[in-house]
Amino acid sequence: MKPFPESYIREKADEPTIKILDLWKKTSEDILGRSIEVMIGDRKDNPELKYVPGEINAGYPGVFDGKVVLPIWLEHPKSFDPLIITHEVGHWILLITGFKGLVNKYGKQSGIDINMNSMAQHVPLYKLQRKYGHNPQKIIDSRAKNNLNNIVRGTEFLLGDKWAEFALLFADDILNCSDEIKEDIMEILNESYPVTLSFLEKILNIVSNYDLNDPKSNLAFLKSLVNTLYLGEGWKVMDEVVELKNMLIEYDNK
Repeated sequence: MKPFPESYIREKADEPTIKILDLWKKTSEDILGRSIEVMIGDRKDNPELKYVPGEINAGYPGVFDGKVVLPIWLEHPKSFDPLIITHEVGHWILLITGFKGLVNKYGKQSGIDINMNSMAQHVPLYKLQRKYGHNPQKIIDSRAKNNLNNIVRGTEFLLGDKWAEFALLFADDILNCSDEIKEDIMEILNESYPVTLSFLEKILNIVSNYDLNDPKSNLAFLKSLVNTLYLGEGWKVMDEVVELKNMLIEYDNK
């Protein structure tokens, strides 16, 4: 099924969502020379996401009816959630305004890639959502509680060698969740996950030296993280905006 057009989103949207959509359109026009339409669709209609396990909400540029658009692929598109829309569009506003991530060229660190980049970008993303009228705290806390529940009856042995991956996941929660949940996370890790906790404490110490709301400082933080946690070789800067620009050039010439 073809994704729903932006007009459909705007009919259902609240005021903060409209503001974020307007910001995206203006920012893409100013930086890319094109006001890029946002669409929403069922992630099961996307061949790359259809069989991915778990709940998925993701936005990535694509081409529909001969034009470049920004489809937001949702797990439950019919239960329209404005905060998910502004979350996914917000990621792309940050990307085209200079935020970047790191990716491992050997493709062996996918879990670390995802958790590391999400942690670094969520701080400025949640700030952006709040600035335009959306408060993501309930979603943040729900996610943190879910992550905590997944380990509360386990042991560190079950994590195998994924201490850094899980430490990055919980660092994301610690940086953004409510104080009560933060205390619960630290208590469980201290009791049953000492190695993961040691990684987490290193991450939080590194964070304190950088401003994650600044694109250059955010990237410097990621590079420092890779070196301090000894995450191996093969890391490179991931600039998804270059791919978007190339896509625009390609379809301009058709």
